[in-house]
Amino acid sequence: MSFGLLGPITVRRGGEELEPGSPQQRGVLALLLLGEGRQVPIEEIVGALWGPRAPRSAVLTTRTYVSRLRRVLSENAAPGPGGAAEISAAGRGYRLVTGSGTVDVTAFRRATAAARQARAQGRIAEASRSLRGALALWRGPALDGLGGAFFDGRRAWLERLRASAMEERWALDIEQGEYGEAIDQLTRATAAEPYRERLWELLICAHDRAGHRREALAAYERVARLLDDDLGLRPGPGLRRMYARISTASLV
Repeated sequence: MSFGLLGPITVRRGGEELEPGSPQQRGVLALLLLGEGRQVPIEEIVGALWGPRAPRSAVLTTRTYVSRLRRVLSENAAPGPGGAAEISAAGRGYRLVTGSGTVDVTAFRRATAAARQARAQGRIAEASRSLRGALALWRGPALDGLGGAFFDGRRAWLERLRASAMEERWALDIEQGEYGEAIDQLTRATAAEPYRERLWELLICAHDRAGHRREALAAYERVARLLDDDLGLRPGPGLRRMYARISTASLV
């Protein structure tokens, strides 16, 4: 059995997708999965689902959701030891224990950590493969379909992890000389998020490494003008250092 949080909330057994229930029931499942086997207090579940204006019936309704989820998991558990994902009571709350690598968020974080370790040890191709595998786990916006302040905060956290992994992957592509794909993707990324200076640094670096010094300098001029016109800011130190290096080299 496997669970997806990096997109719509999903539960699968083999190739079959199971029905985890209503949006709020999916929210309970997501909370327990994000807990990674730790106790999630029932007050935290109620707060995430209803916010500060929870109805009096919220605790009872939460227990009903948990009961239904238990049924979904138990009825579809694989036979044999370790085949079940089990929700158990833990103090005034619940915990969900799953098999290793069955939750996409956990798999994503492990793969990105392995990629960073491989890169630090000079295993660039391995690091790149790990990052591509990690990013392939995403099926859409994290926790898609779940609303409220709690899930918005968790979604923002996960999307930051995704953005960081994308930046690291592009940096590795450039390091391995795969400039064309990196330039195409970074051009689209800077158009979508024009104030993220790290994306511009990578785009400028890719152009420079590919021998496109004119394009690299033009990209710097675009972001510098954009930051000045829209925000009244100068480019950050990373962009300025890159511009100085490329400008100096172009004069030699």
